[in-house]
Amino acid sequence: MKNIYTALLAIMLVVTANSCSDDFGDMNVPSDATTTVEPKFFLNKMQQEVFANYQRNVNLYPDLYSQYWANTVSSFGSPRYEYVDGWIGNQWSEMYTRHLRSSQAIIDQFGENEFYVDALAINDIWMCYWWSRMTDTYGDIPYFEASKGNPVPYTAQSEIYDDLLKRLDAAVNVITGGTEQYSYGSEYDLIYNGDVEKWKRFGNSLRLRLAMRIANVDPARAEAEVKAAVEGPGGLLLNNDDVARVPMWSEGWYDYLHQMAWAWNNIRMSKTMSDYLYSESSVGEDPRTPVWFTYQRTENDKAVPKTKEEVGEAEYKGIENGYNIVPANAKEIYATINLEGGYEDFVGNGADKMYCPVMFFSEVKFLLAEAALRGWASGDFEMLYKEGVEASMDYVGVDAAAATAYVDGLPAFTADNEARLKRIITQKWIANFPNGPEGWADFRRTDYPDITLPFEGVSGSSTVAASTWVKRVRYPDNEHRQNEENMPEGMRSEDTDRMDIKVWWDTADTKTKSSGLMSTNFN
Repeated sequence: MKNIYTALLAIMLVVTANSCSDDFGDMNVPSDATTTVEPKFFLNKMQQEVFANYQRNVNLYPDLYSQYWANTVSSFGSPRYEYVDGWIGNQWSEMYTRHLRSSQAIIDQFGENEFYVDALAINDIWMCYWWSRMTDTYGDIPYFEASKGNPVPYTAQSEIYDDLLKRLDAAVNVITGGTEQYSYGSEYDLIYNGDVEKWKRFGNSLRLRLAMRIANVDPARAEAEVKAAVEGPGGLLLNNDDVARVPMWSEGWYDYLHQMAWAWNNIRMSKTMSDYLYSESSVGEDPRTPVWFTYQRTENDKAVPKTKEEVGEAEYKGIENGYNIVPANAKEIYATINLEGGYEDFVGNGADKMYCPVMFFSEVKFLLAEAALRGWASGDFEMLYKEGVEASMDYVGVDAAAATAYVDGLPAFTADNEARLKRIITQKWIANFPNGPEGWADFRRTDYPDITLPFEGVSGSSTVAASTWVKRVRYPDNEHRQNEENMPEGMRSEDTDRMDIKVWWDTADTKTKSSGLMSTNFN
């Protein structure tokens, strides 16, 4: 990842060259100026954006709203549903001024060259991932023509999803895998090391994710897309070797969970997470728990990890989400992320072994389980559900016997589809840890698992009604200042641009049955 500096320099040169006024023709371009940059430099930087500005873009919002984590800083308002433009507002500007421009630079320079067919398709698959992240955060956003650099009308989320599904279909079908094609290579493609077959499988799996996202709002389209994704060229993620994840760079700055939990001491495990890690199987503690979590204690003025046994606890405890004034001892008595548990996604030992997840193989199994439950995919939904748990255990490195005992201890499925779905989504939510954007999306879509409201209530500075959940993030201040006329009708002021307005695919408001189950997932 040392090539970040090369990539940045290359991108700056292209942006500078492209920004010269046509009125001056070639006289502003030195004869030895760089006017073409290889796609690998752009893709490398685009992939690193997954963990760039992670605290403000993800940890203070989706990570807390998924309730994998809870906040331990009283001055942070986002756990109580406040919007802070200087935090998650960065996600918007980074998408439109960095990710999109880098992607468009690849298209502008190589879009007509047959040598770059595979590279262009991979670029499009990756941008479909980013566009889905954006629209799932905000709802309607500028999409068509957004790369032109001018204010454009917002596109309805339904139209964005329609286009993303088509783009993924086109991308996976056009990839040739030929040796004569340009390759991003093992050094610059941080996710799949230039393996185009894995990119095809990721593209199909992303299509499956988006298909299930619209299961409640457009079931006919969802079913068709599920079947197309399963049958797509190359198929779905095959195993844990296909997991889409971005590695950190140990020799440079990277803003991720080790910073949040240890260097900055801003988060602890959520009580919601700890409750589920001790309630789902007859064996008691989920065997992933001590791999994911530890206690942080101070010895000789230095924070050190401790197991629950070392601190005299029976369980790893989590703190409730949404404190206005966080307990003074919160950082000492609640569990935090384990950087020394052997789980390579969190190892912070100076090697390039810390990864930020994009899509787990276990997620694919749970997506197929839900699809099978709905009659849209072949296979036994309960078996696929168990395979999802097993895939997660294997990925984390849990002992096979302990994993089997946990799975054998899971309650049997009943005949109620809502109850079945709740079990599938709950285990999917656990396995997707620490992928906060996905955990939050599944909760909004299905209303599972059970997630609490802010412990001390919604902030008076939020735009979320009392006793309701945050459903989206509001648009940035700069959009209200410069592009308000293009926003969705009814959101063209900071007062009406509320965070309790549901995105298009979200049909769940709150549980409507005394059993704690929804009544909207199988209408």
